[in-house]
Amino acid sequence: MANHFDLHAALTLATKPGPFVTMTLPITGIPNTDRTQFNSLLKQGRSQLTELAPDRVWSAYEPAFAPFTHGALTNGSAMGLLIMAGPTTSYHYWLHSPVMPTLAVTYQPNVLPILQAQDQTSDYDLLLLGRDAFELAQVRGGRAELVNLPIEAPATMAQALGEEVRDRGRWQRSAGVGTHYSGTGSLDTAKAADQRNYFQQVDTYVTQHYSNVAQVPLILVAGANEQGNFRKLSQNAYLEATVRVTQVPNLAAANQTLAALTVGVNRQRYEQAAQIRQDAFAKARQNEQIVMDLGRLATAAVQGQLAKLWIRTEAFQPGHLTAQGAVMTATALSRQNNLYNDLALLVSQLGGEVHLLPAEMMPTSQPIAAQLRLREAVMH
Repeated sequence: MANHFDLHAALTLATKPGPFVTMTLPITGIPNTDRTQFNSLLKQGRSQLTELAPDRVWSAYEPAFAPFTHGALTNGSAMGLLIMAGPTTSYHYWLHSPVMPTLAVTYQPNVLPILQAQDQTSDYDLLLLGRDAFELAQVRGGRAELVNLPIEAPATMAQALGEEVRDRGRWQRSAGVGTHYSGTGSLDTAKAADQRNYFQQVDTYVTQHYSNVAQVPLILVAGANEQGNFRKLSQNAYLEATVRVTQVPNLAAANQTLAALTVGVNRQRYEQAAQIRQDAFAKARQNEQIVMDLGRLATAAVQGQLAKLWIRTEAFQPGHLTAQGAVMTATALSRQNNLYNDLALLVSQLGGEVHLLPAEMMPTSQPIAAQLRLREAVMH
């Protein structure tokens, strides 16, 4: 899973001498297949560097690939490996989203795979809530796993509220401090109070031990009644209001249902993100903040005027961005360099947001678009 650290490392690498050789290697888990692919890409990298940057020697880049030349090409559940090498410094990280085998020699570090992994990675928690029990799952890097709840967790209502005691029409439940409810009403009233107390305990426990720690959205999977009742009392700031799964979870077979639940939630989050992005783009365009002309966009990027940059996945524009905002295509290296990567790197360095998106999620049909910072937009 790519994260802020990965992007920061790549931006740090950009301050070192180049050019850079970047390899993305799919990990199939089949040793011979992965080794053959690695060796093929390595040979391609050596050949491209010699052709495009004849003033550089391969021996300066070789140490970046040496640990993988004979070492393991696997790391847990990783689906890919990215190696970014310069003549003096290198960096690598494992990918948890599918990649194609690629090899690029570029003026700047190739940050596009990192940005794509960030946009594809969607971390969240799933609260599978029944009337009298719950399970929690964590989705990290696209993989869902049930949490092994500790013994003190209010995993069931019986554990949370203790035993019921009734005497001559009176009843009460008592467990730990703050979990009491008693009275002389009907058993139905008692059951409603029990469920309210239980849901409050579940909400407090999940909030304190998971949501506030991980700070990721919490998606509620529950029947219609439980959805409504839990949301009325929840104090969890990370409980997702729009994305929800209204169905009674199969807690007895939660592990077997996680994959299907994750697919459904990912689809909802995908559609939600696309709509939010489209609405924001339309508003920015109305305010004359959107730039799609490549020349103006490049100049604005160099001047630090871009707040957001959207790039279509796999889009390619030959050219190298100079420090003055000009696009250079005079050399063999500049002609095969992806200008969009240079723009993405620069906008990231200057604190802007960069999103690498598939065509169907782009807010425009153009391969690249940017939003000006508000102050700059007003000046135009």
